[in-house]
Amino acid sequence: MKPGCFIRMPDARAAGSPACREDSTRSRAVGRTAHRATLSLLMAALAAWASAAAYGAESPPPAKPGAEKPAAEAAPPADVVDVLDKMDAAGKEFKTIRAKFDYELNQTLYEDVQKRKGELFYQAPNLLRFEFTDKPQETFVFDGRVMYHKKDATRQLILWEVRLPEEPAVDSFELGKTPFPLPFGQRKAAVLKHFNVSRDAKEEAGDKEKRAVLALVPKKDTPLARDYAKILLWVDAKQSLPTRARLADTSENVTTVDFHHIEANKEIDAKSFTRPAVPDGWEIVTHAKDERK
Repeated sequence: MKPGCFIRMPDARAAGSPACREDSTRSRAVGRTAHRATLSLLMAALAAWASAAAYGAESPPPAKPGAEKPAAEAAPPADVVDVLDKMDAAGKEFKTIRAKFDYELNQTLYEDVQKRKGELFYQAPNLLRFEFTDKPQETFVFDGRVMYHKKDATRQLILWEVRLPEEPAVDSFELGKTPFPLPFGQRKAAVLKHFNVSRDAKEEAGDKEKRAVLALVPKKDTPLARDYAKILLWVDAKQSLPTRARLADTSENVTTVDFHHIEANKEIDAKSFTRPAVPDGWEIVTHAKDERK
């Protein structure tokens, strides 16, 4: 392939040719989409990372005098409540979680599928680390204020500011408070506030592990609805923890994460949740919160 045409194609194309420019544009679009979906891992694993402010805790505006009250929502089905109650109880017991994961990103618009492996570390209430352990290695660390993205391939450390220095740190990964809704430790009330929840009978029937499968559809006009069409969670019966998450976003990407070798309530080195050290000469890129408004 000639210089200037960075396309995974079997045939070489002339740099600067219309075909090369078209493929280069597509390649950049795939890259942007891949980065957005990679962060979806944390949004349930895993979400769109356009702006941390998009998921700031937002209170609904006060009702105007004389305005009609919204109709009461129907209660969720009993089989959904049963699973959420067990997840809620389990979440209160877990102080730390360590797990390995298999990650698949299907960018359906580009017919591009990427598969990776990695490891996740979580410590309640607000510390998170996950890393892709295959090549190219990438590490993400969230310390309650800043998301650090260490990219070995490009020798970069990218900082995404979620909270300003004068603001309090994120106090939890509760839905609506951060741009990455984790599948672990979510409270029943928060799930029902942001999603319409049902059981997916078809997925349950085909699951060899006999897990309950919850289908979460973001409620209309919520911040999550801007980025997600649907989230599926496969919930292990013994631990009442999601062991698989599948996120379909509004850009027609489907991200699937399978968690395994899950260890709960085991001590995790505090250094795991601090700013990653990088060698001299690496580029440091900072995305300040106020600059992304």
